[in-house]
Amino acid sequence: MEKEVKNENRGGKREGAGPKFKYGEETCNITLRVPKSKKADVKRLVYEYLKQYVKFTSAKDIKGGGEYGC
Repeated sequence: MEKEVKNENRGGKREGAGPKFKYGEETCNITLRVPKSKKADVKRLVYEYLKQYVKFTSAKDIKGGGEYGC
């Protein structure tokens, strides 16, 4: 019996497809150990600092966004 080859009906990967970089470049994860009681303060400080590097405003930011991360 001959094997049937199926053609996929979905599109391929396109260069430049997907969301734009929020800060204009790739990002990475950083893990820090901080006291539980200071977690919210540290996150607030980091995100306040990063606001100056945001290259665009998303719909989520316009609507008020809320908390980032976990």
